[in-house]
Amino acid sequence: MALILSAAGAAAAAPPALYTAAQSASGATVFAQNCAMCHGADLKGGAGPSLVGQSFASAANKYTIGAIFSEIAEQMPAGQPGSLTHDQYTAALAYILSKNGYPAGSTALDYNASLGSSVPLVSQVK
Repeated sequence: MALILSAAGAAAAAPPALYTAAQSASGATVFAQNCAMCHGADLKGGAGPSLVGQSFASAANKYTIGAIFSEIAEQMPAGQPGSLTHDQYTAALAYILSKNGYPAGSTALDYNASLGSSVPLVSQVK
């Protein structure tokens, strides 16, 4: 019985699929061109903070997709905030989510919905 409850808890804790694989692939290019110079090609930080792992998004931080996306879409890239298209911003977020263990799904990440999202952002990368 404990094994069944443990498996059910693990399934409930699985992160939702919020983006498509195509968005993440496009986001890798957007990230490399606009973000990697500060956040590192591996997303582990440099001049800017890490965007992967528990140091970025632990459960204790209580981040949401909306809070992080608002910061990305309104304040990045540094020196040129708001200079990317809506599609580029959502692709970059999809890439960041993919690197934090969120799975791809069949529904594309939407710019406006992402800004208001209350979905918790908790990295699955230890």
